[in-house]
This record gives sequence, C-alpha cells and structure tokens, in this order.
Amino acid sequence: MSEDHDSEPTVWALTVQEQPIGPPLAEAFIEVGRRWHGELLTHALESGFLLAAGEAPQSTAMVVMRGPLVERLLFVGGRQSWEPVPKPAASPEWRTAARERGEVLVVVVPPGTCLVDEDDPDDEDPQNEATGLVRSIGEACDDGVVLHGTAALALV
Repeated sequence: MSEDHDSEPTVWALTVQEQPIGPPLAEAFIEVGRRWHGELLTHALESGFLLAAGEAPQSTAMVVMRGPLVERLLFVGGRQSWEPVPKPAASPEWRTAARERGEVLVVVVPPGTCLVDEDDPDDEDPQNEATGLVRSIGEACDDGVVLHGTAALALV
C-alpha cells in the first residue's frame, strides 16, 4: 500500500528507547489517515499485534530497510505491504538498535495522534519531539486504540 498524495498523509516516527538491560530498542510509530486506518489495523491484528499494554507480542510483521531508509512494513507473513512515501530515513542510532536486536517495536496509532508537532514540523530539538510524541501516544493509549508488536528486521 503506497501512500496516495491526494489523501491524508502517512506519518512514521522512528525513535530509540534506552532499556534497563540490553541494547536500546528501535521503535517505529505509524499513523495513517482515516481512509486506510481500518485496513492497517486488520493487517496488524492478523500479524499478531495486540492493544498496547505491557510487553509487545512477537508478530509475523517485518520492517524492510534499504540502507538508512525504511522501504516497507510487511504484515500477514509478507502478504500485505505498507510502503511509506516518502521513505523515512532512520538515524544511525536507530539502525544500530534495530540491528543489535534484530527487531523493531512497531506501534500503530489512530489518525489524529499528531506524531509530529503541527505547530512546528521543522523543530529539530529531539527533546521537544520526544516530549510531544510521548504525550500524544499516551493520550491515544488511554483511549485504548493503539496496537503494538515486534517486527523482524530485514536488510536488503
């Protein structure tokens, strides 16, 4: 599924979360427009995602990377593909965390979650971005509409 530029945008936010034990965790937050949200939820659930509470379950999903770019997210054993346009570039820290674990925590959030600060989309202060992201995700989790699961990492 490639994004249609005439529709609502798909937003990918790639973050790294330090862990008390072991390597950091690469996270991919995905927000699609209302038109595609139901289909994305269906694919995530069919791949083993659950409501975001507690530990994320292992899923059959796969994050496919080509160099620093996220090429696609595969669901349902590779039968469903979600391709971001434009392809998000992952930081060296994110790529290292994903490679060390061999997986990515994928979080599917509902439309309107605001993964980027709409007041200042060019704000490059990581602390501001992280604070806004945590607030938006927390509100969506409180509403019980966030799914999560771990996806294998594939480098092509």
